[in-house]
Amino acid sequence: MASAAIILKGAGYGIRLFVSEDAPETQIIDEIRGLPEQSFNLATGYGIIVDLQSRQCSGSLISSLLMELVWNRNINILSWNSYHSDTLGKLKAAKFTTGEFRPPSDSENPDEAENSALPPLFRHRSLRSGEKIEHDGDVVVFGHVNNGAEIIASGSISIFGKLKGLAHAGVNIRESNEAFIFAHSFEPQQVRLGNLVNSKIGDQMPWWRKSVLIFMEEGSLIIREL
Repeated sequence: MASAAIILKGAGYGIRLFVSEDAPETQIIDEIRGLPEQSFNLATGYGIIVDLQSRQCSGSLISSLLMELVWNRNINILSWNSYHSDTLGKLKAAKFTTGEFRPPSDSENPDEAENSALPPLFRHRSLRSGEKIEHDGDVVVFGHVNNGAEIIASGSISIFGKLKGLAHAGVNIRESNEAFIFAHSFEPQQVRLGNLVNSKIGDQMPWWRKSVLIFMEEGSLIIREL
């Protein structure tokens, strides 16, 4: 029996719709068409987030999802999430809203809303080449970040595996020195913290393939072996 191609999970804003990373496109669309209207009852608050995970989506699949969810069901899509750089590029080229959705709060003033972060994003497996995570908050990965994968976070990044891809923490926040990067095995080509970049990295360094903590101190990047 084939695994489910669509999974719905309730959230405070409505529904998060997860799309399988490996199911055939026809199965995905057939399952959406077969969902009863009451499946989307929770979306009457704000709407849904379409989470494509690390699937490399064709333009036709994205168009079909748009047709079935928006044009045929009149559902409000709050955001499209993707960890795959090619898929994310298609979504951004179509001017879709991407990234995590932040429900509005009456208690927030504009300055607080601009600088507040989302809850941490946990990834419980490795990132393959071509996968990309962008998150307005901390990111924790229980796995490897392989060469060609990227993590971009406004907060800190913790990787309990090998860091071979790009990690950029402290993006678009005023106090980048509050963010850090932790890697259980440090093997990247480049790391970034705030507006600082360290690209002079290689296996000649004493902390290569060691557990390290990277942070900012007096305007400089500090790499400390743990």
